[in-house]
Amino acid sequence: MKLGSRKDKIAKAWKEFLLSGFSVKPMIEIEEYIESCTRKIVDYIDSYCKGEKSNVDVLEAVDDLMRYLATDGKLSPGDSIRQILYLKNIALKVDPKMNKEEFFRFSNAVDDIACLAFDKYVEAKEHIYLLRVKEKERTIDMLRKAMSHYEEYYGNLPTE
Repeated sequence: MKLGSRKDKIAKAWKEFLLSGFSVKPMIEIEEYIESCTRKIVDYIDSYCKGEKSNVDVLEAVDDLMRYLATDGKLSPGDSIRQILYLKNIALKVDPKMNKEEFFRFSNAVDDIACLAFDKYVEAKEHIYLLRVKEKERTIDMLRKAMSHYEEYYGNLPTE
C-alpha cells in the first residue's frame, strides 16, 4: 500500500483535528510544531505500509507530540492516545474506498505508534510531575529562608 497523495491530506486533516481544541487560532509556532510531528508520523506510517525501513525518526516525533498533549489539561491520558488512534478515522475519511488489506496495514502502523505514544506520554507526565515537585521544594526552601531571615532580624516568629 502506498499512501501517495493521500499522505498529505491525512497529515493535514490530523493536524487540523489536533488543533481543533483551541477556541482561537493557535500561534504559528504551535501550528508548525504540530505539523512537523504529524508529517513525520504519517511519513513513517507510509514507509511501514510499503514495507520499507523509514528514514524518519518517529520516536522523536511521537515524543514531541506527546509532550504537547501531556500539557493539555483538558485531555485525559486516554484522550491523548485517542488523538493518535483517530488517524484511522481520518484515513477512512480521506479514502473511503481503502481496501481491507490497506486498512489493516495502516491500522497496525497506527497501533504501533499508539503504543510508543503511551510510553512517551507517561514519560512526559512524569517529567511534568518532577518539575512540579522541584518547584514546590524551591517554594518551601524560599519560605524557610524568609522565616530564617525574619527570625534573625526580629527574633522568633509569633506563635499566634
